[in-house]
Amino acid sequence: MIELTPFTEKDFDQLIAWVDSNELLMTIAGPHFSFPLTTEQLHKYLLDEKSCSFNIVDTDANKVVGHAELVNMGNDLYKIDKLLIGDKNQRGKGTGEKVMNLLVQYALTNLNASTIELNVFDWNTSAIRCYEKTGFKINEAKSATFNVGDKEWLALNMQVSK
Repeated sequence: MIELTPFTEKDFDQLIAWVDSNELLMTIAGPHFSFPLTTEQLHKYLLDEKSCSFNIVDTDANKVVGHAELVNMGNDLYKIDKLLIGDKNQRGKGTGEKVMNLLVQYALTNLNASTIELNVFDWNTSAIRCYEKTGFKINEAKSATFNVGDKEWLALNMQVSK
């Protein structure tokens, strides 16, 4: 079973260990952090009052397997951000879909969200399929491009409403 628990300072080292490249950091966090991820950046991250960050826990194994965040964007809009299934053994097994369902339910129930959005790079087709399975649709009116190394990445916006 998968559940969400609060992300705290004691979880910093695990998240830092998972984020082993600039490309992965950009994939999960956009330009919010700089590589390499550091405890100083994570301390500032935890101070953000608009952020609600979580560990993703596999309760059967009693093990943290990932990270996720919900950000209050105002007007009952919340953004799912910094989503990472860090434990590579958990990838491709439906964990992402379970996490997405938990995040959406948490935002709707606990935060009274009316709309939930996220950004995903267009090349990340497995993530896009996962998000579509949980009800998200591409918002054609909103996208952004980022330069990562010598490449340009297109971030698509996806939304689901109450």
